[in-house]
Amino acid sequence: MGMERPEISIIVPLYKGASFVKAALNSVFSQSFEAWECICVDDDSRDGTGEIAEGLAVGDRRVRVLHQENGGTSVARNTALDVASGRYVAFLDEDDIYHPKCLEVLHSAAVRSGADAVGMDFVSFGESASPAFCDPPSTATEVVYDVDGIRELASKWYDGAPWEVWRHVYRREVVDGIRFPAGVRIEQDLRWHYELLPRFKKYVHVPWAGYGWRLNSNGGVLNPHADNLLSEVDSFRCIAESLPRQMGFSEEQTRCFKARIAAWCKAAIVAPVRGGVRFSRRDFKAFRIAVEKLEAAGVDLRTALGLRKRILWALFMSTGIEAFVRL
Repeated sequence: MGMERPEISIIVPLYKGASFVKAALNSVFSQSFEAWECICVDDDSRDGTGEIAEGLAVGDRRVRVLHQENGGTSVARNTALDVASGRYVAFLDEDDIYHPKCLEVLHSAAVRSGADAVGMDFVSFGESASPAFCDPPSTATEVVYDVDGIRELASKWYDGAPWEVWRHVYRREVVDGIRFPAGVRIEQDLRWHYELLPRFKKYVHVPWAGYGWRLNSNGGVLNPHADNLLSEVDSFRCIAESLPRQMGFSEEQTRCFKARIAAWCKAAIVAPVRGGVRFSRRDFKAFRIAVEKLEAAGVDLRTALGLRKRILWALFMSTGIEAFVRL
């Protein structure tokens, strides 16, 4: 299929996804919306993922498979962003699946509203299962947010503006010049999306789950360890320091925002430590410094803990002895 310029550039980072990439790309080929290009970036998988993608792309000029030395998900996405030509940018992880009308619904809402970004809901599904999708609504149901609405959404942290890039389409002009943070193990989505938020003049949410997120045990979020926790704390700190100023939060919005980050840390940071994440002496020192910087940015995760856990957490932070936080 030939076209002057694709409407949507779909970016798919590939790394050790041989078991899943066929289902992911077949969900792209099955889209009712056809004016897309798909840019797959193989991050030196060495398990045949890139070759599987190349085989599926034969005969369809809309698909490109690029190869690079291992640099991580951020670098793979940046490689694709550098060559993407679509009016909008969308993302698909190699182990996830689009509903057949996912792009149609997102694109229609984006064009109709003129929004800088359109987000939707998602359904999670098991590693060897299929997502339980529902059909999209027959009429437009999206919720539109102006600058004031976006500011209020952003101040509610994840409860307001979902940060997973794969559940969005973004207007190309909004993402120009913004790249994913290289070297960040997890929360790349969060850092990138929240860097974009101050650019948004209009944001749309479609209350329909058109994206299937696979609960893949290989994922970093589901397998936290010291490096990942350090990455999370650093990401939270960067956002807490910059976003309130960039978005023009009120004092109350800033307080709410940082309190919600602290509450989020209870599950994202404290729970994995209590669950037995192992720290080397060097890792623990770096982790403690990162938490201290987060607290200096106004996010004290102790405020989200009960008295007993707060005492145990303080003992852990001062000694590094994991027995203190294993209740």
